[in-house]
Amino acid sequence: MPLLSENQLNWSAVVANSRMNRERNASGVNSYEQEFKFKPEEFLEQQIQRSGFVSWLDLCCGQGNALIQSAEFLAGKELQHKARLKGIDLLDAFRKRDDRLTCLDFEPVPLAGWKPDRKYDLITCVHGLHYIGDKLRIIETALTALAEDGLFIANLDLQNIRINGKDASVFLKKQFAAHGIDYHTRSKIIRRKSTLVVELGLKFLGSDDTTGPNYTGQEAVTSHYSQ
Repeated sequence: MPLLSENQLNWSAVVANSRMNRERNASGVNSYEQEFKFKPEEFLEQQIQRSGFVSWLDLCCGQGNALIQSAEFLAGKELQHKARLKGIDLLDAFRKRDDRLTCLDFEPVPLAGWKPDRKYDLITCVHGLHYIGDKLRIIETALTALAEDGLFIANLDLQNIRINGKDASVFLKKQFAAHGIDYHTRSKIIRRKSTLVVELGLKFLGSDDTTGPNYTGQEAVTSHYSQ
């Protein structure tokens, strides 16, 4: 089975799937709140109350609706100057927002080779890792980009990761537990509180975009590694 390189994967129709995360809001119907059981805008406000400033990085942000909704929330409370919100997505399909939302920035770039530009209090990736090639490198990089008391949370389906051609679930669950990374099998959510420098010691071989739907019902990308 030929595997796709990161550059080849960027051109895959599976990765360009417009249904994956394009229109989710921060809270309410079809939202990050439903996925992660907390409201991002409230998290941001609470962090401002604690430390005076907050930063949020949303990976695979789609149209950026969640970020825009949160920026509008902070603007309504006159807290924009105490926040920095950033969204990254492969496709430049970000929703047009009010020019008065000065705390918000979007960047259309592939996550392959991504390097963070600062530490973040909140890093999220809602159903985006399903379409990433080297999923584990993105997780490792995101964890190093967390602030000391920051939160990383993302959807991750271990069934879409293979190590030496085999199911990676048992190995990765042990690795995550050993490094203080929470993984919930039922919800398929990976979560870590506070920054972490970690290398899982696996070599990325490439991706398969022909494995079909995962638990979301949408086609996903399976990532292959060797030890």
